Amino acid sequence: MLISSDSHVVEPGDLWLERLPARLRDRAPRAVQDPGNHYWYFEAPEMGRGVNLTLSRNAGMTQGEVDALLAADPDAWVGATGGHDPATRLADMWVDDTLADVVYPTAGLSLLQYDDVELQLACIQVYNDWLAEFCAVDPDRIIGIAMIPTWDIEVGVAELNRCGDMGLRGAIVWSSPPATREYSFFSDRYEPLWATAADRSIPISIHIFGGHQTKAISSYGVTVEGTYYFGITARDELAHTTAELIAAGVFERHPNLRIVAAEGGIDYAARLEQRLDLTYSGAWSRIDDRLTMKPSEYFRRNVYLTYIEDPIGLNNLRFTGSDHFMWSSDYPHGAATWPRSQEFTAAEFDEAGVSEADRRKLTLTNVAELYNIDLEKVSQPSPVIADQVAVVS
Repeated sequence: MLISSDSHVVEPGDLWLERLPARLRDRAPRAVQDPGNHYWYFEAPEMGRGVNLTLSRNAGMTQGEVDALLAADPDAWVGATGGHDPATRLADMWVDDTLADVVYPTAGLSLLQYDDVELQLACIQVYNDWLAEFCAVDPDRIIGIAMIPTWDIEVGVAELNRCGDMGLRGAIVWSSPPATREYSFFSDRYEPLWATAADRSIPISIHIFGGHQTKAISSYGVTVEGTYYFGITARDELAHTTAELIAAGVFERHPNLRIVAAEGGIDYAARLEQRLDLTYSGAWSRIDDRLTMKPSEYFRRNVYLTYIEDPIGLNNLRFTGSDHFMWSSDYPHGAATWPRSQEFTAAEFDEAGVSEADRRKLTLTNVAELYNIDLEKVSQPSPVIADQVAVVS
């Protein structure tokens, strides 16, 4: 049995064109097809071309297989439909022995980079409303992560409360703020958001490619700088941000706050713990009397990391433990382990010599405890697909 801590929806290409207020629709994000390769891309007038939507739904397929299908029929639908169809998603989850999915945006991650406050809020609220409808099909098994704007924290807190009231169980904010002191995570401007999330037990996520320093994603595969940033630096942002939150005393003030650093892997955890504690043992501890624990202790208590495949991180469990790491399938993206997640995880665990107790934490209980998932309930087929499962069995 598995639970994925980081999977994705793939938003309908006309979502914002249909649902934004009329005055904003000419600036709406939308899906566009490239006649050169027939792939569909997310495009926003504010930012240009971004996410490759075709290769965001090709779980279980190679890029070569995608290209062959499109060469035969440029208008063919290629890939999984579970990114936008919750019933299909539930069936695909059951095939993969995945009991529940924590779902993040795909195209929507780019909204966190918008500079236009009005447009960003409108787009985010359209997404959150659609996501709540998507998850409502089976809220026990599809755990929605709402997007939260943070240009204005009062607005962000209001949206967090609205989404929590709609049944969404997590939230995502920008993984890196604009490079000014005003928006730094050292600033106390975020305090109302942290307090509300802690009080409502809503984990706050930061996800790769959701930061204000990740706009080079539009040049992935085009320039060396953009391609390098996509592959390396965007993941480093998660480590920088979690360290900044620790150093800012956020978790000392809000011990119940939980932060999820999503899709950056776990391989950096051992080194980050060591670097934080070594730094703190020097000048940092002499000029800062706010912290009552070692930085690594806040990291283990308050910060969760997700990974897809990570042999280095699994081999480092003897240094880090496994209590705040969570496996993810990344369905329906091309990097997904679906539909062979059991096979992939078992082989990786065997290679690294991971104990049965740690395997259960990594793939099941850590994420279930974080999002209050009822394991007994989700171990049975979803009512939405019960008839299909009965026929198959």
